[in-house]
Amino acid sequence: MLERDQTAIARALVDGPAYIPPVLFAGHAAQVERGLRVHANTISHARLVALEETFPRTRAYLGEGAFDRLSRAYVDGGGAQGKPVAAIGRGFDAWLAGEADPLAADLARVEWVWLACYHAAEAPALRLADLRLLDEPGLLALPVRRHPAAATVTLTSDAAPLLDPALPAGTGVLLITRPDAEVRLFAAIDADRVAIEAAENITPLGNLIERLAELQQGDEAAIVPLIAAGAFERV
Repeated sequence: MLERDQTAIARALVDGPAYIPPVLFAGHAAQVERGLRVHANTISHARLVALEETFPRTRAYLGEGAFDRLSRAYVDGGGAQGKPVAAIGRGFDAWLAGEADPLAADLARVEWVWLACYHAAEAPALRLADLRLLDEPGLLALPVRRHPAAATVTLTSDAAPLLDPALPAGTGVLLITRPDAEVRLFAAIDADRVAIEAAENITPLGNLIERLAELQQGDEAAIVPLIAAGAFERV
């Protein structure tokens, strides 16, 4: 019953006066419509605030006016429909790619992944110090996987320095990690992205070392910066 009523209210908010179930609300239609309008405005405002708080760098880049206009168009166009407030930003970067320049879309994409990493599950990150007590066979056989709070983002613009001035211009891939309490950004390359994707499921560390070496002209130490950044979980 409750789920049915909530669905009906949600549809009334989307479809407007054309859909107001007569058995759901008490009072005259004009009063019901007025109440729904107030409720819809409250929801719309909450969605806009959620976008502002989720994408502060994107907002700063676009400017207050442009970001507000684009956010309202995204919400009014159904981009937020059916999503809880915490998930309003999912897909905003893809929508911006068609409405703004690539840099704005990249900023939004990184900010959304940053938020996902921030809220990811706690897990002990593999440390370089963990490898010092292992012999070579033990090191190669060590089972690891991608850390829950590690992700890569492929950029289509020079957005990296706007996210962190320490990141070099021309960065094509960002590595985002949160091995402890702080989310961190690192400049990466496509080979790093491949290695992290290969660790989506539990895999021996030796497999990742071999894969990276293939992509990095035989550099068997290419895995070291990823481990130092906290990209993997020891399992």
